[in-house]
Amino acid sequence: MQAIDKVSWYIPAMRSKLILSCLFVLVAALTGCNLTSDDAPPTLMPQARITDEPLPTLGYSTPVPGQEATATSSVVSAAPVGAQLYALLNEVSQDRLYNHVARLQGFYTRHVNSSQTSETEGVGAAARWLYSEFQQIQNDSQGNFQAFTHPFTAFHNGVQTNQQNIVGIINGTLPNTPAIVIGAHYDSRTDDLNDSSGFAPGAVDNGSGVAAMLEMARVLSTIRPRTTMIFVLFAAEEVNRQGSRKFVADYIIGYNIPIKLMINIDTIGSNNDAQGNINDRELRIFSAPPAESASRQMARMIDFIIDNYSTDLKLIFVEDIDREGRFGDHFSFHEVGIPAIRIIEALEDTPRREGRDTIEYVEFDYLRRSTRTIITTVLALSDGMPPPDNIVIRLGEDNSHRLVWEPVEGATGYIVALRSRGAITFDDQFPAPPGQTAWDCTCFAPFQSIAVAALNENGIMGPLSEEVRVP
Repeated sequence: MQAIDKVSWYIPAMRSKLILSCLFVLVAALTGCNLTSDDAPPTLMPQARITDEPLPTLGYSTPVPGQEATATSSVVSAAPVGAQLYALLNEVSQDRLYNHVARLQGFYTRHVNSSQTSETEGVGAAARWLYSEFQQIQNDSQGNFQAFTHPFTAFHNGVQTNQQNIVGIINGTLPNTPAIVIGAHYDSRTDDLNDSSGFAPGAVDNGSGVAAMLEMARVLSTIRPRTTMIFVLFAAEEVNRQGSRKFVADYIIGYNIPIKLMINIDTIGSNNDAQGNINDRELRIFSAPPAESASRQMARMIDFIIDNYSTDLKLIFVEDIDREGRFGDHFSFHEVGIPAIRIIEALEDTPRREGRDTIEYVEFDYLRRSTRTIITTVLALSDGMPPPDNIVIRLGEDNSHRLVWEPVEGATGYIVALRSRGAITFDDQFPAPPGQTAWDCTCFAPFQSIAVAALNENGIMGPLSEEVRVP
């Protein structure tokens, strides 16, 4: 795709200065320019509250596979993950999630060809309300969160319309670090994709994902992570992903913004299917094959992170980019080589979709726990320590291997993830203290690949390194 040199030709004059300013700050944050003030970034202080919910913990007591635990390797961190994460998760409000979904359903339809001028109905009213919500988060964040819109032209059923992607940015503190994109689409449809006036409440698909995004942006705007977060509410997803495709072309490629991962949150509010089965314990994660693709490695990383935290929900790892014959906004990123995954509810009540998708079919406790689980993942990926560099596995004598990596400054320990030959996810791990970055072991032979993550001062595990194959 051709890079964009100017944005003035498609951005209205009143918005061009704001959008260019936001983009300049974003690109500067990702390329090392220092645009921050001398004021210390806002931090979230631990909140003194009593709750029956257990503190999130990390499973770091597993010894090296095939070896007995030692005094130096059996436990890296006996303390629970830092109070920051605990406080953030407690800020997720089920009432706010309900109100967001109710408001989205109240627009009657958010079809791409619905009204742009009505104050109460249609996709235009929905876009204006969503932007006002992002603006409120911006005002409350003391400069931590920046909101703007990305206008683009959509075409469907012979009609040309002006649409808006709604964007919010939390700039990270580390320069030269690729950003994380979290996306959810806000348009809706009926069974007839060309029906622009019929009732299309879209409460679960994808009011649930939008509500989660609004809560995530609000909660995470109170911190300053190491890695930049980009929140995007996409328009026109139901009509061949036009919103996300234009966002990738105009912004990500147009401004050469480095992206580590795109997380697509789409349909996460229902815990049952049409047969009455219930699964309120899991979400599904989709990623593009093959097994060694960048998207699949990111899915494995997220699965490993969630397995190591006491998250509200666990993951079902699906070996495909999406359900058969279906699509989502993560396709738009994967198509240009950006790792991308989709998170969706474990079961789908498909008869109650596309015109019948109303708020009574949303299980809001499940939606709250889905939101908390995704926040935990995003925080680990964005605020955890960077992974170690130069990980090497050397084959020694008698089927032994030597695993070494460069230490990460400030790391309080490491987690080594191991994937058995033929396995689709990491299926073993062991902890390493901060001073130990070399291991000799005969136990690595059954494994296909190894990756390493560092722990930060709050006990939060950061992203895994790229997988290194065991010779």
